[in-house]
Amino acid sequence: MDNHAVNDSDSLILETLVTVARGIANTFGPSSEVVVHDLSKPKTSVIAVFNNTVTGRKVGEGIRDLILTVLRSPDFKDDMLFNYQSVTPEGKSIKCTTIVIRNNEKNVVGALCINTDLSAFVSTKKFFDDFTKTHNLTPPEDKVVDIKNADVLDILDHLIQSTIKETGKLVEQMSKEDKVQVIKYLDEKGTFLVRGSVNWVASKLGMSRNTVYSYLEQHRLSKNIK
Repeated sequence: MDNHAVNDSDSLILETLVTVARGIANTFGPSSEVVVHDLSKPKTSVIAVFNNTVTGRKVGEGIRDLILTVLRSPDFKDDMLFNYQSVTPEGKSIKCTTIVIRNNEKNVVGALCINTDLSAFVSTKKFFDDFTKTHNLTPPEDKVVDIKNADVLDILDHLIQSTIKETGKLVEQMSKEDKVQVIKYLDEKGTFLVRGSVNWVASKLGMSRNTVYSYLEQHRLSKNIK
């Protein structure tokens, strides 16, 4: 890095850089601190700071990690290092970007550093991660099971009653085909995997247990799922 006295052209570059920094700070808000360095005076390089609540940088301070962290990084290319992680002395996780500025003679003039406090974003991410967390439902085994939960039994009863109602007929008015369709639907919904459901459906449809089994067998044979 070349050291040289700041001339009028370099001063104009730095003044422009300060204006750009102010615009960035106002655009991204208080969580993003923007620092401008005059690298002709490394020990007091900071000439402007906006939103200095992130790292607490102050005008008149010198460069900190520019050489140790940025310039020595293999990711530093084309005078830029984007989105690298750092931690403040207070333990805040921050995302940093450093851009080195050169003049027409390719001499280093200054640097623009953007430090974004990720604390609020990390908390928000955790909230959404927790909120959207799900688990895969273990599929039930294809076998008859006993269900003693009254709420579940009530839901099954509601399913049976609703299926009958959707035919638009009273049970006494239902044809054999109507009842076959009801049994078909209930079977597809897994109703008959609940122990005692055949008797239950038979009582609701006003038919014998054997008739329910007969209709159920017809349906399963037609679907080749017996």
